[in-house]
Amino acid sequence: MYEDDGYYVVRISDLSPNWEALAFDLYQENEEKETVNVDDVTSDSETDSTEEIDAHALITTLYSDQRKTKSEEGKGIKTKQDYVLLVNDLEKDFVKEKMKNYEKAIKVEAKHKRQTQQEMNELQRDMKYQVQEEKADTESKIAMKKDAIQSSDESIQLYKDEQKSLQEKLQKLNEKQQDLAMK
Repeated sequence: MYEDDGYYVVRISDLSPNWEALAFDLYQENEEKETVNVDDVTSDSETDSTEEIDAHALITTLYSDQRKTKSEEGKGIKTKQDYVLLVNDLEKDFVKEKMKNYEKAIKVEAKHKRQTQQEMNELQRDMKYQVQEEKADTESKIAMKKDAIQSSDESIQLYKDEQKSLQEKLQKLNEKQQDLAMK
């Protein structure tokens, strides 16, 4: 009934009111038919025959049963705009969830950075009471801690940049929703 950027709305009609289970196979059509050289697959073969693979690749199968599926009897067919708004809401929810995940990742990385900083500070304090050979080993550990802190800083910045990009995407989706609501 509707397709937009990988989102599909499918309507199944003429289904028995006594149905119990439903399976829906999703296939992706390949651009070109692929061929496989049988010699590559079976090394003991001496022929140059090729075998054609099906041009449709099964992505997944969706299952449902009557107990878990809501019936929309009497609601009528939605308009294309209703589906556009539905897909827009789904995309907004997806973006919001990703933003939450980045926020969690930033907190985890910041905690790791603080812990590494504390470990580095302890190593620096301990150097005061070490002999020369021990100091060399401790200095290498401190250098590794500094690298880990720098890596954490880079990760945090990457997560913040991704959040900023997602915030812009969310703003565009809100603008799209407002534009659609005016139609």
